[in-house]
Amino acid sequence: MKLRQMFAGLLAAASVLAGCEGITTGTEVANVALQPAENGAYQPARYTLDPSMNPVAFNFRADFSQSSTEFGRWNSYRAELQLNGKVVASRNFNITHPVTNAQSNDAPPPTGTIHTLFYVDVPSTGEYELVIKPTKPVEITVKDPRVDARKNVQRPPQ
Repeated sequence: MKLRQMFAGLLAAASVLAGCEGITTGTEVANVALQPAENGAYQPARYTLDPSMNPVAFNFRADFSQSSTEFGRWNSYRAELQLNGKVVASRNFNITHPVTNAQSNDAPPPTGTIHTLFYVDVPSTGEYELVIKPTKPVEITVKDPRVDARKNVQRPPQ
């Protein structure tokens, strides 16, 4: 019975880490605080990158307000990595404020989130810009948003 419980625990831990390669592997090369712009967008964030860093992962990190009026609501964004105005990588993503805590219904919802935006092989050395804009009016408060770039990460299994 103990062996079965131990195996179940290891399996659960492995499933939590699956898909986290962009956060847990490689080396952080930049961690940029996002500055607000109009209508819930952010000012472009700049990263100096080169092909020796490939693959590079970009991870969005932010905290939530603990306002119950925001529980269950979400913001939708479009992220684009650009070099000299040309899109190198892009993705739409949502930041959803949880309603409850998965660990316990008695605990408050989580206070933050981490999303790997994308993995990219940068084609050349240069200053890249990450542009993040909402795709609909924002519904939740996102506090202390940051995007880190990690070089030489492992890609998740396909």
